[in-house]
Amino acid sequence: MARIYKGSFLSITNVEYRVELWDSPSGTTPEIVARLYNARVQSAGGYIEGQTCCFDKLEALNSSVELTLAGDGISIERQGESDSVYSNFIRPSRAIAQWVMPDQNTLDDFVGIQTEAETAWAMLIYRNDSLIHVGRVLADQMTRLRESIQSKPIIDLVAVDGLELMDGYKVQSSWFSDEYITINQLFRRCLDTLDLSDYWVVNGTPQQYLYDGTLLNEDNAARLGFDMYKLFEYTFLENFDPFTDVKVIDTVGWQIEPNYISAKQALENVLLMFGARFTHENGAYYVIPFNAYNNTTSINLRQYSYTGQYIGTTTYSHRQTIGNDVRPLWMAKPSLYYQPAAQSVTINTHRQNVAKALRSYPNTSSSTLSLIATDIPTGTSPDAAPMRIRFMAKSFKRSDTLGGVLYVEDSTDVYYNIRLRNSGGSYVYLDANGYWSASGNSGNQLYRMPTKDIKGGWITSEFELSVTTAPVGYTRLEVNMFVHGVILSYSGGGKWKNGNSALKDFWGSIQVSFADASPYQNADYIFDITEVITASTANLANSTPITIESPYYTDSLKYGIGNWLVFNGTTDVLASDWYGGWDSITHGTITKMLGLQMASIYANFVPVVRGTWIDSGSLTAIKSLYFDNYSWVLNGVKYNCRSEQWDGEWIGVSPVYTLTTSSGEGLKVEQSQTGNLNNRLNYVESAVTNLNSAISNVPQQVLEHLVNDAEGAPASQPTLNTRWEVMLSYDDSTELVNWRIQEHNAPITYTAGTHTITNGYELILCDSSGGTVTVDLPDPTISKGKKYYFKKIASSHSVVITGGGFDIDGNPTKVLNTNFETCTVISDGTQWWLIVQ
Repeated sequence: MARIYKGSFLSITNVEYRVELWDSPSGTTPEIVARLYNARVQSAGGYIEGQTCCFDKLEALNSSVELTLAGDGISIERQGESDSVYSNFIRPSRAIAQWVMPDQNTLDDFVGIQTEAETAWAMLIYRNDSLIHVGRVLADQMTRLRESIQSKPIIDLVAVDGLELMDGYKVQSSWFSDEYITINQLFRRCLDTLDLSDYWVVNGTPQQYLYDGTLLNEDNAARLGFDMYKLFEYTFLENFDPFTDVKVIDTVGWQIEPNYISAKQALENVLLMFGARFTHENGAYYVIPFNAYNNTTSINLRQYSYTGQYIGTTTYSHRQTIGNDVRPLWMAKPSLYYQPAAQSVTINTHRQNVAKALRSYPNTSSSTLSLIATDIPTGTSPDAAPMRIRFMAKSFKRSDTLGGVLYVEDSTDVYYNIRLRNSGGSYVYLDANGYWSASGNSGNQLYRMPTKDIKGGWITSEFELSVTTAPVGYTRLEVNMFVHGVILSYSGGGKWKNGNSALKDFWGSIQVSFADASPYQNADYIFDITEVITASTANLANSTPITIESPYYTDSLKYGIGNWLVFNGTTDVLASDWYGGWDSITHGTITKMLGLQMASIYANFVPVVRGTWIDSGSLTAIKSLYFDNYSWVLNGVKYNCRSEQWDGEWIGVSPVYTLTTSSGEGLKVEQSQTGNLNNRLNYVESAVTNLNSAISNVPQQVLEHLVNDAEGAPASQPTLNTRWEVMLSYDDSTELVNWRIQEHNAPITYTAGTHTITNGYELILCDSSGGTVTVDLPDPTISKGKKYYFKKIASSHSVVITGGGFDIDGNPTKVLNTNFETCTVISDGTQWWLIVQ
């Protein structure tokens, strides 16, 4: 099947929104609106040249059931409110549609969705002819509302864009080619886990899938774009130790599958380095950094298809200036607050240098397994840049039958040789003491593992060598390994004699970990490095330190696990010199540029505005509002499609790149126990400060809500000193409690004609000099305890007070005929009573 249900409505600005429910992406492209149907099918007699489009396919589409959309029709919520620029780089969205059930069969179908897999149903949303949202229906978030239309039940159906769901999927070893993956393919593979990409094919827009607007770029890159960069497989492991048993070589990969991080975390690690956010909007996925909005009216984008194929470049006009559109305005006074400036930005990296050769079981061979590593670190002293080399070989036990007796392998001999070569072709070898020498052991060395008593069908041989620093000039390391199985034959008399030794098929690995030839080298071959970026006039008061744990870095050795490779137009080279995109001067390591970007955004206090924006129909989640000399970028919001209102939070972006400076690299404080304690105390202090700040803002935020957003809030600035009453009101239909305010004892004068009181007034002066004054009381069922004071202030004509369909002391009206005559009424929640008359 394909599209099952559909529904549509017109927004307040006459924009058509269409929602479709699909149970599989197996249909043809939907007609979207009737005029496309006419243009595509009817006008062509059922066929259009070059397209597969005929009446039977259209009939299949028209078989979907048209339903009514109730309430808001559709609302779209995007996470991010109260988040800082440097946290939560993935901003998921979810769409909520309210479907009216016309009959029991339809209701049963919707209820049945709850028992199906969450990969079964998808919800597609269109604005006019354009796809704006593709979401996976979440059965466990379906709700049946108590309200109804013409006694028809309403189902709230939730569909998420899937960005949050990626946390439930692991990165897979099959994604990598020669241990690397390009960033565009990483995004493609992670998004594929959601099983939604085929809906872009259904919609006829498979090339409009992913847009990359990042600014960070490497100097050697042939051009900008995600497809220019490759990431190392090890960076996608939850933990990596090159000297642990690599059990998965028994299958097809390097590490066991559960050790990979989630697809969401993998993308977050990449987005962190670009300082960019990932969101779903306009029927596509967008990666855009905050500073792309600064001092520009449009964003340069690179476009990729649903298969990760680079399509080309395009631009997106993001700036929406207040005052230049027909309809946009703030529904009420927006509230303004600030995110604290940064004392400093600290970038922490956990660095390792590892080279390896791997042969997994499907590639088992008796030939020698070799590792060749070039451009390795060298030094003039043995301890300047030492190495650790680890061997592992796995093989099946050999056996032989002699004289009708089965003999099995008695020992496994692993032979290895290690040497260094310089550019002139000369070699040095390890001597007996582990030092390098031209007269060292140039032949094979033996590691023997007794296997006679090992039970089972296969054998694991593991051993490790500590090797001193390579001499200066000897930058090529060559390591070879091969395996023999030794069988001792029985000679009689209860004695063994030498048996045969033969090459065996084996699978295994050679791993080399290098100590960097720098002050950071240590015995563990792992370096915890810190870079600190500060503003030239550091913020010391009301500011917070920013700490970022970076999985990627620029290492002087090409074997750094966190290094990126960049395509220079001919080949992949080590990415080392990065530019931030804000100027053509500032450059450095990838971590330095990340720190400068974050420090520049938080060099001053960052303004944040919250309010309800009435849209002209053109705002999107990746556009910005422009006022007060800031580009205000959407942070978190709920969008009501029917009323085209955006209720949420925007961050003002105005980076100050000239005020930031980097202190360079240094060892992390965590190397000592004292450092650990200090860091934890700093973190706790920062958390307490943030909590105190949030608590101190609560009274002001409540006041701002009452003044701007509560029911009965003043529509304009009061000009006189007055008092207001604050109440809570309950709406039984929605089961919600809301704030309500009204002016205390506010008087109003009514003249000839009919008037309806609102809850905002109590003293009602009736000037009947020009004719009869009729006053309708409000509904007493929602005015319990409310009092109104009436006074006639003219001699002629009369004042008629009506109960609005409810009694006043058992009568429908109360009449005042005499000048200065008064009465007071009060509601008991059922009817009105006269207290004074």
